[in-house]
Amino acid sequence: MTEYLTTGANLPPHMIFPKFLLDSGLSETTKLLYMLLLDRTRLSMKNDGWTDAQGHAFIYFTIADMAAALHKGEVTIKNSLTALENSGLIVRRRQGAGHPNRIYVKIPSAQQFQTDKKVSARETENCPVEGQNIVPVTDRKVSGNKKETSNNHSEKRGSKDGAAAYGKYHNVFLTESELYDLQREVSGWSQYIEKLSSYMASSGRMYQNHAATIRSWALRDRPASQKRNYDYEEGESL
Repeated sequence: MTEYLTTGANLPPHMIFPKFLLDSGLSETTKLLYMLLLDRTRLSMKNDGWTDAQGHAFIYFTIADMAAALHKGEVTIKNSLTALENSGLIVRRRQGAGHPNRIYVKIPSAQQFQTDKKVSARETENCPVEGQNIVPVTDRKVSGNKKETSNNHSEKRGSKDGAAAYGKYHNVFLTESELYDLQREVSGWSQYIEKLSSYMASSGRMYQNHAATIRSWALRDRPASQKRNYDYEEGESL
């Protein structure tokens, strides 16, 4: 049975969804995981003994418990934790063998926030003035500016199939399945992600499929297999 909301109605237990996640480029699972970690950290802030010497709140939360809470596999949770760490939204600190990591949840600086009183640039663009027709994005004139084109490409790639942003410059986009496959198939996969991120940021070059690019680079870097010798002496059979 459900009820209509009224003034003073008791809301069910709920978690906060930070608005900056809408434009973060993170997968839906990663957004949910951040919400869950943020909610647990808020509880830690209310209790004594859950801050370090610098006053930073932390939590203990095992991967198995996260997977159970979100009804996801542990591999999916590990990939989402990596995405959050690469985005600077969490920090994990080891506490020794047999002990779970401390997890510190971070938030963007105040300068990066858009308060409710201010409408973001994207919201302003999508709100036509009175009497103005809404022009579909596909019908708008495409800018010839290379940087703008690259940004638009990154935004599209980031939202495609729930891909998350990786690398120092947050411009390498991989889905959870793509990241999982790279971890299994490519030795030094994390270094290749950073290499691709730095190369695209410095050169302005874009790639259609970042997972395929990393595989291509890894194959290229493999040592050439020893060449077989098909020479034979007279009288010998092959």
